[in-house]
Amino acid sequence: MTSLRHYSLGEACPASPHAVVSSLPTMADVRGYEEREPRVIEALKSGYPRFVQHAFVAELIAFYLSREGLEGREAVLIPGRRATQDLVERIGAGLGILKVDEAVFLVHYDASDRDLCRLVKKFVQHTGCGISSRQAEDLLLLHGLRDSVFPELTEGSGQPGFVEEELSGLVGCDTKDLMVCASGMSAFYTGFRAVREFQAAKGRNKWLQLGWLYLDSGCVLQEFLAEGESLDHCYDVTDTEALVRRIEACGDALAAVVIECPTNPIVQVGDLERIAQAVRLCGGVMMIDPTVASIYNVDVLRYADILVTSLTKYASCEGDVMIGAVALNAESPHYSDLVLRCFSCYQPAYARDVARLAYQLRRAPEVVARMDANARQLADYLQAHRAVAKVHYAGHSERFAEVSQRKGAGGALITIEVHGAIEPVYDALELMKGPSFGTEYTLVCPFMYLAHYDLVTTDEGRSFLRSIGIDPDLLRISVGAEPIEAIIQVFERALACVKN
Repeated sequence: MTSLRHYSLGEACPASPHAVVSSLPTMADVRGYEEREPRVIEALKSGYPRFVQHAFVAELIAFYLSREGLEGREAVLIPGRRATQDLVERIGAGLGILKVDEAVFLVHYDASDRDLCRLVKKFVQHTGCGISSRQAEDLLLLHGLRDSVFPELTEGSGQPGFVEEELSGLVGCDTKDLMVCASGMSAFYTGFRAVREFQAAKGRNKWLQLGWLYLDSGCVLQEFLAEGESLDHCYDVTDTEALVRRIEACGDALAAVVIECPTNPIVQVGDLERIAQAVRLCGGVMMIDPTVASIYNVDVLRYADILVTSLTKYASCEGDVMIGAVALNAESPHYSDLVLRCFSCYQPAYARDVARLAYQLRRAPEVVARMDANARQLADYLQAHRAVAKVHYAGHSERFAEVSQRKGAGGALITIEVHGAIEPVYDALELMKGPSFGTEYTLVCPFMYLAHYDLVTTDEGRSFLRSIGIDPDLLRISVGAEPIEAIIQVFERALACVKN
């Protein structure tokens, strides 16, 4: 069945229990999801795994709680001692820890303590340290709660090898300097933790965020710095002179500069060469996340000391693997300080997730090339459409050529602002609508509603977003590999809802 069609509320894509995308077909459903309406929550049998607890994980937690005589308690599962220790150190009292299987820890706590429940779940969401659906599925099988695992194509056993070689070639580093992590946020947290530990020991306490960061990346920077450490924001990554002045003002207190290239959601491209030079002169660490256009399309490690990225996008082009990577620049003056810290604290991806990614990596270059070509044509079409007020697309940026891996690349992401309300346009689109991007099927989401509902639902929040150049009602489009004529027809029909 074609991917350009209506999807019912809660329907997953692909048709796999490990799919990371599920359908929110109307703006009413989006609001219902954010406001926890029972009709929406009950329909979502799956969702983006860091936000919606996977059914396999929930079943496995219930099994362990029952086995250990802990019925009535809340719990999370974390595959790794280091991440478990981080959680305990972060939250403090009130947590019970049990090793329930090899390198798998059950962290349990009082279900009636809503503040504690919220803190634990936010930690797991922000750091991406929770157990994967495939590992949970395997443990359910081990304990006799499943007869088999979902059949899917994989390659190898998930051991180091092809995946690391393929990814390091794309990033531009040696395989020894690349770590495949449990998720994109796990990769980000690994980089953050390593940089903070290294720079705090030197008395460097000023962090700079350039541009609007993805929700959880911003939360890690906002919430995980210690007393005496500060975070400042420069939202316009295109104002190079202002950015350089802000970096230079930090002097030898500069710990790190964190930037996405391109940014999410308005796909801006900064002058990485100038920014990196300023950071280097101050002795800071340059941390770059290229997820929005992917390591297939941008070459940014040369400007970074450390690169962090989600591979759930583009590399896992079918949209069914939570996985990420950290890469280190061997030419960085901070290399020796960062490499050991990263390897000591990163959470490796589960073997079966790696094996599933390995299969998709064989297809990804061709699929991503089609997505890129389609995105360029759709961006041009949308820019000329009377119903579209503004198009944000990296391929239209003059600076994109400075970081591009290959001619014609621009990434799959387009963000648009439409004249009038977005609701009729969003509701009319006949394609998958939900979080994530970089999938081989076209995907749309009202990004600020899903990531920052608190801001888009208040006058103050909406005014703040507009003041930094972000339309609260923007639509973020991840262009797939379907025939471009069919994609354009879907948007032509939906945009017809915009009145003159």
